[in-house]
Amino acid sequence: MKNIREIIVNISRILLISLWAYTAAMKLGNMERNLDSMHKQFFPTYIGDILAYLIPVMALVTVAFLLYRTTTGLWFSIALLASFSVFIIIAFADIFPGQTCACAGIFPRLGYVFHLGFNIIMLGIALGLILYNKQTRGEAENRYQSRPYKLFYKQHD
Repeated sequence: MKNIREIIVNISRILLISLWAYTAAMKLGNMERNLDSMHKQFFPTYIGDILAYLIPVMALVTVAFLLYRTTTGLWFSIALLASFSVFIIIAFADIFPGQTCACAGIFPRLGYVFHLGFNIIMLGIALGLILYNKQTRGEAENRYQSRPYKLFYKQHD
């Protein structure tokens, strides 16, 4: 049973790593299209310029954390997926005028409902991994109980 759980955890982690690596590659690989897409949004052009570079950089940072500091990478994934989901809901509700971007180009021909569903599934995977990590590895209630603190600082019991 433990092997099956570990396989599911590893597949889930690989899915998130693949999502963010692909997102970064698509955005950075076609920066002209990415900038054009961001300039068509409801926010000012300078914010579009910032986001056009920030989103792929954050995707790469998330990949790095998922590889080396999984819990932090999962929290970054949750933050990115939640913000993209809010953006899709705003676009779907037609709250602001303007054309939205192609959601990293993974499913460019599919609509908002599909993208929102995909984001919710990926968000569920990230949340599930956070809960699994917390349950199996536990978390120190404070920094004084954590292993690194015990290794490098003198104990005052």
